[in-house]
Order: sequence, then structure tokens, then C-alpha cells
Amino acid sequence: MTTAVYVLSHYAVLGAILLACWGTGRMAMARLQVEFPSPVLTMAFSAAVGLGVAICLLQALGIAGLFNRYWIAALGLMGLVMGLTQALFADRTTPSVSDRLPAAGFGGHYAMACLVITMASLLLRPLSPPLAWDELMYHLPHARQWAENGRLQVNATLRYPWFPYNFDLLYAAALLFGNDVMPHLLHASAGWLTAWMIYGLGTLHLNRAAGCLAAVLWLVLTKAEFGNAYIDMGVTLFVLCAAVAFQQACSTAKRRWLIASGFLLGIALGSKYQALGLLPFFAAALLVRDRRTSTWLIVSTATALPCIYWYVRNFISTGDPFNPIGGPFFGFNDWDSGDYRAQFDDLRRNAALPHWALWPALLAPCAPTLRRSPEGRQAMWLSAWMLIVWWASSRYPRYLMPAYPLLALLSAGTCLSLAQRLATHWPASFTPASAWLLLGTLSVAAGMALHKQTKRLAATPAARAQLLRAEVNGYGMWEHLRLRPVGRLYQLGLEDSLYYAPQPVWGDVFGPWRYRDVQDLSAPALHRKLSAGGFNALVVDTSRFPDVTTRPGFSEWFELLQSDDHVRLYHLLPISPTSSATGGL
Repeated sequence: MTTAVYVLSHYAVLGAILLACWGTGRMAMARLQVEFPSPVLTMAFSAAVGLGVAICLLQALGIAGLFNRYWIAALGLMGLVMGLTQALFADRTTPSVSDRLPAAGFGGHYAMACLVITMASLLLRPLSPPLAWDELMYHLPHARQWAENGRLQVNATLRYPWFPYNFDLLYAAALLFGNDVMPHLLHASAGWLTAWMIYGLGTLHLNRAAGCLAAVLWLVLTKAEFGNAYIDMGVTLFVLCAAVAFQQACSTAKRRWLIASGFLLGIALGSKYQALGLLPFFAAALLVRDRRTSTWLIVSTATALPCIYWYVRNFISTGDPFNPIGGPFFGFNDWDSGDYRAQFDDLRRNAALPHWALWPALLAPCAPTLRRSPEGRQAMWLSAWMLIVWWASSRYPRYLMPAYPLLALLSAGTCLSLAQRLATHWPASFTPASAWLLLGTLSVAAGMALHKQTKRLAATPAARAQLLRAEVNGYGMWEHLRLRPVGRLYQLGLEDSLYYAPQPVWGDVFGPWRYRDVQDLSAPALHRKLSAGGFNALVVDTSRFPDVTTRPGFSEWFELLQSDDHVRLYHLLPISPTSSATGGL
């Protein structure tokens, strides 16, 4: 019963948030006087626009120092009123979704069942406490600092303090109300909205089977992302919606669509540096589409509005608008050239080819349906550009995610085109039998996935504490330090659990207090360096840095205060005249 209440209450809150965003987006679209021919696209696109508006409002509150419960609750209430107004008093003459969708076509009903089963298999994944590496290392710690301080600030002790953080503002708003599961649901909602956009696009331009298959492919490829508070699915949603709005501007000759496209692209640019790689493509496409000065001024303003703060702040504070990535061109600030090389070396070590399920997209030009469609050709061009930029920059699999929706659509269209030809040679009973076998297999897999996800649900404080102690590196030590502060603290090897640490905590792979500056020092030199930095204590993960605490004389300079398995807390002993005299040896 407790677990059921836990699940339903979280989804009720998410439903209210999405209703508020949808209502806000619908009003924005009404002001722009733009509309999709598909109600599925209209619903998902409106919610994405509303999320973008919410991010801009949260950013404004953070800049003004008004990032608190009262203002955010007021904004949420206003959005909810708009959502309810749109839901209750919408134009009833609008045809229903089923009236305006094309016929199911080849395998459409089976494909829809596969989509529903796949989406259902992910429902419990976002409901675990924060456990993933990057969300604990910097996404949620930054968000918590903004929530606690009521304003946007540069959190210099955390990794990537100068990154653009548009989507993370949603997480900060959730943390204001003491809920760190909601960031998972907000990130997951971007994934589900992306799935509905993919389904709507496939259904509109191909058929229902293609839309379902592409959406299932998206959900399967990104299923791991539904359980964390990263930002990649949010960036993907805004990039896809920006591309779709631009395509609508081309097909309808309505310039107002370009405003929506620029705004949504700006949200993505303010969320992740990798989105900057799309600017040349969109600029070139706009140059071909419309060369009027007024158009460029309007679109540039719409694009800059959601993201300019981050880049101007960086330029004013550090001289590098793209800090730290622009270091080789603008000079390094808190990073140095070694940090820069280490970051890109790490990306190269983890480079990999795209998932094999996306490879059929390469054959999209050979599929007549896609090749003859203007929308299909535009999707090919944009996908090709994103692949080229990704291949030339990082080749890190997750950074290709914004291209997944279009690649999934192209792959689905290509595969179904081939399947339709092969089906004419199959026995009549083979197709439904195969479909039922697929549905049965998928249902079993979904049930197993849901059962596995229940093990990470923590509906009570006791269950949450037990899960975190088992899953989070150093959680027991951070729990101890929250109850018994020791002053200024340097950590070595626990960057993947900093969300649960009492802030501020210094020490990271990169930045002014980087590990490589301290990890090889002798005990006296380490004590001297930390003392000069004003530190009172040192916490070390001895499984990752086993040599630090076993060096000669370490116990003469550091006193063990607490041990939690392989994580140990040390107090810096006062420097005696004798030790001062021999400290340099």
C-alpha cells in the first residue's frame, strides 16, 4: 500500500506539472497562431513549449534572486489554471485524435500494442532515489545549491561550474520542495514526450506502424536514461521540436513557426554545449529559407533569449563564453591544459559506434517513400549533419542522442518498406503469428523489467537509507558528516556521491583542487598543501587511492576519525615545531 501511494503521488505531481506546461504551451501556440495537422504532435509540442517557458521563468527568478518556493508555487498555480482552462474550455469542434490519424496500415495495431507495452515497462524506472554517477556528481549538487541559496550562482567547488544549465533549473525547482525523485520524472517526461513526437511524426508522414516502431526504438535505446536526472533527453526533445517547427515553417510558409523553432533551439543551447553544433545547420537552412533582415532579427532574438545569460555570464566572469571547452582559444580559467586533455581523452576512451538498430537509416535514400518526401529528405540532411558533427567532435554514444529520433524514424521507415515487400511472399498466417509471438515476448520482458525496478523503489525513509547505503559509494560517511561537521573538507575519490555530501566539499578530477595535484604528495607535503588551503579534514576512498593513506609517516600528520568500509575520514593534526622542521623532507 505504501509503495502504491508513493508511485501514484509522484505521478500525480508530474501530471499536474505537465498539465501546467501543456496549458502554457497551448496559449503560446495560440498567440503565435500556429497549429499542427496532428493532435498527437500538438499535444507533445505544446508541453515542450510550456517546459521551455517554465525554464525561462525559473532562469529569470534565479537571476533576480527570487528562486524560492513562493514564487515557483505561484508560477505553477498559474500554469495549472491555464492547463485546466485549455482542457475544460477547448474548442469541442476539433476532430478527435482517432478521426485525424491515418489508417493503421501494415501491422499498425500490433505496433501500437508494442509501444504501449514498452512505455509501461519504464513507468517505475524514474522512481528510485538519485543513484547515477553524473547526477550525483554535478547535476543535482548544482541544482541543490541554487535551491538553498535562492539564486543562480557559480558553484566553484563542483564540477563544470560554468556549464549552461537550463534543464537543471527544473531539478532545482523540485529540490526546493524536498523531492529528489521528481528530477528523474522530469527527465523521463522529456523522454516520453519525445516518444510521442516520434510517434506523431511517423504516423503523419509514413503510417502508424512506422511511428510506433520508431518510438519503441527510441524508448529501448534510451531506457537507462529514464532512471537518472541527466539532461540529454531534455536536449533531444527541444532539438527535435525545433527541427519540426522549422519544417512546419518551410511547408506552411508561416514565419511564426520560425519563432517557435528559434526559442526551442535556444533552450537546448542553454542546456548543453553540444547543441552549439546545430547552429551552423539551422543558420544555413534559415538563409536558404528566408533572407529578410526582420526574420533574422526575430529568430535570433527568440534563440538568444533562453540561453544568452549563461554565455554572457561566462564571458564577463572568465573571458571564455564556452568555459571550459573554449580554453585553448580564450585561455583557461579554473581548468588547465591538463584538465582539458584529460576530459577529451576520457571521451575518446569511451567512444563507440551508434547502436546497430540505427544503421538502417543509412539506407533511407534507397527507400522511395522517404526519398520522395520533402520531410524525409530534410530529416536525412539534419541527421547527416548531426552524425558528422558527432563523429568529428567526440564519438561518445550519449552525445548522439539528439539525432536518435530522426535516425529512429528513418530506420523504421526503411525497415518497414522492406518488410512490406517481403510480406507478400510470406504465408498468410505467418504475419499475425509472428506479431503475437513478439507481443508475448515483449510482455514477458516488460514484466521482468518492472519487477526488477521495484527493487529500487524506496517508499519509506528506512528503505531509502538502506538502498543508498548499498548503492552509493561513501553514503555512510556523508551521513556521518552531515550529523558531525568537521570544518573545511577535501575529498579524494568520492566525486560520484557528492549530492549526499554536506556542501561545500572540495576536490575533483578537474579544477583548482584537482586530484593529480595532491594524490602523489608525501604525507608532510599533502598536510602542508591542505593546511595552506584552510582544510580541516580529508576523506579518502582507499579503494581508488590506496597509496595515499599508506605512505610513510601518514599517521603522524593525519588522525583517523571515522571509517566506513573503504572510505576513511582523517583530521589534519596541528603542526608541531618538530614536524615543521622536518616537513620538507
